[in-house]
Amino acid sequence: MQHPVFLDKRSVSVYFGLWALIAGVHFSIFYFIYLFPIEVALADSLVFNSLFCGVGISMWFIVRYSIPDQYNIWNVVFNHLAFLTLALVVWNGLSYAVLSTIFNANKVYLETLMISIPNKIVSGIIYYIFIALVYYLFIYYIKIQEKVKVESRLREVLKETELNMLKSQINPHFLFNSLNSISSLTITNPEKAREMVIKLSDFLRYSVSHNATSFTTLEVEMANIQRYLEIEKVRFGEKLLFSFNLQGSCRRHQIPVMLLQPLFENAIKHGVYESIEQVSIEMECEYKEGFLEIRIVNDFDPNAHPRKGTGIGLNNIRERLRLLYKNDKLLRTKVEGTRFFVFLSLPNTEK
Repeated sequence: MQHPVFLDKRSVSVYFGLWALIAGVHFSIFYFIYLFPIEVALADSLVFNSLFCGVGISMWFIVRYSIPDQYNIWNVVFNHLAFLTLALVVWNGLSYAVLSTIFNANKVYLETLMISIPNKIVSGIIYYIFIALVYYLFIYYIKIQEKVKVESRLREVLKETELNMLKSQINPHFLFNSLNSISSLTITNPEKAREMVIKLSDFLRYSVSHNATSFTTLEVEMANIQRYLEIEKVRFGEKLLFSFNLQGSCRRHQIPVMLLQPLFENAIKHGVYESIEQVSIEMECEYKEGFLEIRIVNDFDPNAHPRKGTGIGLNNIRERLRLLYKNDKLLRTKVEGTRFFVFLSLPNTEK
């Protein structure tokens, strides 16, 4: 851990600036109250405060390796008492030696210097406690910052893990049915089978080449949705109709990768599978009050026996939206007659 005094120019300035202020107060007391000559007051102030300024810098190494939650409390106390005793002896002894040598002819000052030693010891203890507390506060601040960073990173990892788990739940029946359709087409229509293999390959490549926190444009996402629907159309033929209405500005909006895929899977599963009539799936979008509003609607047979859900599902899409946008009210659904509506409201944010 870097010495707090030498973190940057600002910390250096603050530390030495505070000691300059203390030295100024010290000088003022000796010059204006005790009426010592200016050179005596200046020398006394500079010697005592500059030496303890150095002691304060060296204290960091005692504090750094005497942290109560890492070491035995008695070891911490002993380390501080030992260093404090040594610092006071050296500080007072060296200061007295220097000043008595300089002003050896000034008996009044030398007498004052001797008498003031107890006061110097008290002030040294106060300085020591204050500096030690500041250093400990710095250490705990750094630890808190590191803890916040670690927790933030853990939350990001957890979020990405959750999103990857949600994304990985793509309906496996789609893949099985597609392979079965391709197998049949290799006999009846080899060229169509080849085309379907290419589309399926492109669809799967898109699905696995992005992580769950990736964003892409709505236009790119819908191109992959179209591949999916064209693959399904090979199986259902004219029974399945679909159309997209994308305004120019909507096409460039960034949305989470594979967010819309399960909605179209649901439309196929609960609409096309169960109906004996032609089923239409429509999608349109527009900007409204800072949100990209997406509407997906499909026909369904209300009298059909409902299929058991096996895909990601609406709840998982809500969870993805909550994790990505910190909002769990961006997805709404409603039923009108024989039509099922899904409404998505995606914030207009840069990703």
